[in-house]
Amino acid sequence: MFRIVLFFFLVYAIDMVAGKIFAYMVDNAKGGDNSRNNYICNSVNTDILVFGSSRALHHYNPVIIEKATGKSCYNCGQDGNGSILNYGRYQLICQRYSPKLVIYDIIPNFDLLAGDDNHKYLDWLKAYYNRKGVPEVFESVDPTEKYKMQSRMYRYNSKFIQIVSDIVHPLQDNGINGFRPMNAEMDTMKIAKKEEKKFELEFDSLKIAYINKMLNESPTTKFIFTVSPIWYGMDSTQLQPIREICKYRKIPFIDFSADPKYVHNNEYFKDGAHLNARGADEFTRDLIVELRKRGIN
Repeated sequence: MFRIVLFFFLVYAIDMVAGKIFAYMVDNAKGGDNSRNNYICNSVNTDILVFGSSRALHHYNPVIIEKATGKSCYNCGQDGNGSILNYGRYQLICQRYSPKLVIYDIIPNFDLLAGDDNHKYLDWLKAYYNRKGVPEVFESVDPTEKYKMQSRMYRYNSKFIQIVSDIVHPLQDNGINGFRPMNAEMDTMKIAKKEEKKFELEFDSLKIAYINKMLNESPTTKFIFTVSPIWYGMDSTQLQPIREICKYRKIPFIDFSADPKYVHNNEYFKDGAHLNARGADEFTRDLIVELRKRGIN
């Protein structure tokens, strides 16, 4: 019996010590996504924020936005993430201040459609689990998360290598006001032939609920929803929920997904889903024109 108790005590002690070490490393990351995530959740204080997935991260140049509007801007886009992470980050931000404007780049897979594992959208919130409002996000995805999160190592188990890298030798910096341009020419090998498939779309009520919760979080913040250019174009039926939300709430919705200036134009893209640096700058300038048409400066 003593050995069993000792075993569990050692497991608990190792978990607590390792958790504290990794928490320290995350808090003191010198660069990379951990440092950037810390800045977004703890420090960002700009007038304008850009939210979304990798398409937000790589498509919106805050420097161009700042010059055009005279307002400060930071790009909070995150690879492979959508409304669940963005809501968690946004409510942490709103505990400090209310941004004047949020430009939210929608991508259906991460923001609207069902079919993937919503647990993956919690990863960048795990380090902030003890903060106000964050546990509720975890429990909405999976009620058992509140038990798993009692393990300090569980909070960092998917990012051990990246955490060490970000404090010892970061492979990336925080970008240009969070923006990471893709300095590459079009790679035609990464454009898969798209087959027309007829299937019934299934929307994820939780993802859509978090878009609405975000809109309710800070009534003084103005939101604009956008879809940045896609080499293939996009089936607009995937965007039905966000169109309805914007119509009901009288929020601007700006869709560049099928803009003929960009569709199949190799000079602006790195791959089928992402603009290169030239395309990002051109799109950001085009977006500014559309914002001004709507009286948003």
